[in-house]
Amino acid sequence: MVSITFAQTRVVDVAPNFQMIFRDTYSNTDITVIDVGMSVRWEWRSGIHTTTHDASPPLWDAPINSSNRTFTYTFTEPGEYPYYCIPHRIMGMVGTVRVRIPGDVDFSGCVDDADLLQVLFAFGATGVRAEDVNYDRAVDDADLLIVLFNFGNGC
Repeated sequence: MVSITFAQTRVVDVAPNFQMIFRDTYSNTDITVIDVGMSVRWEWRSGIHTTTHDASPPLWDAPINSSNRTFTYTFTEPGEYPYYCIPHRIMGMVGTVRVRIPGDVDFSGCVDDADLLQVLFAFGATGVRAEDVNYDRAVDDADLLIVLFNFGNGC
C-alpha cells in the first residue's frame, strides 16, 4: 500500500517573545498535528527550558536553551504525546503532539469513508483544519488524493 505525506518536519517555537509557551508554527497553538514518520523540531527563542515527554519513562527529555538551540524527535507510532517544560510546567508551559497515519482525518487509526467524507465536505476550505492532511492550509485535490491513496490503511 502506498503512503504519501508532504511536510517532514514541523517547528515548535520554545518561549517565543519571552512567553512561557510552546507554539506550533503551523497551527499557532500548543498542539502539533503530524503524520507517522514526521519529526518535530523544537527551536529555542528565549530563556532556559526543556521539552520533556509526559510519560514514564519519557520518550524524550531535552534541554532547550542558548547552548542547545534545537531538539528534533521523529514520531514512528500514531498517538497523542503530551510534553512539558520541567521548570515551567506549573506555569502552563505544556504542549501535545498528535500523530496520525497519513490520511486519517479523524484520528480513528483507520483511513476510511469517514475521512473521505470529511475531506469532501470541507473541500475548498482554507486555514488550519484537520482535513488539510498535506498541511498547506487549503483542503483541495492534494488532500483528497492522500486520503484515496491511503484508503484502508490501519483498518
